[in-house]
Amino acid sequence: MNNITYYICAAVLLLMFVLFYLDRYNKTHNADSSAGSGNSSGDADPTVPQGECCGKHLVCEKQKLAEARLRSKQYFDDEELDRFKGRSSDSYDDSEVEEFRYVMYTMQQDEVREWMECLQAREIELPDELKEECYSMMNEID
Repeated sequence: MNNITYYICAAVLLLMFVLFYLDRYNKTHNADSSAGSGNSSGDADPTVPQGECCGKHLVCEKQKLAEARLRSKQYFDDEELDRFKGRSSDSYDDSEVEEFRYVMYTMQQDEVREWMECLQAREIELPDELKEECYSMMNEID
């Protein structure tokens, strides 16, 4: 009975080691194949355009988080403009242009640039009729 216990313990330990190494192999193999390069050296993927994150570097992820924090740093009470997402800047009627104008003139002048960046991040185009007004407001501060 005593020998059987040793064999069972040895078999369980051996099985644990095999599973551990298989798991490690799968993790490294999946990381290499998902990056598309087949190597784990950390070099940038040549198929990724310059300036975009390839997903293989911790620096890229930190940069993405920092950019997201900057984008969400400023909150503007303009959620009613979200319905214009994806619309062309020349497709607004007069009442819609006035909605944008109202929001623009109710904020502090030094917030206009951040508001424009916020709109851009939300894929909302400023109406053509307001672009000159907006740029002049931003230039008065600079």
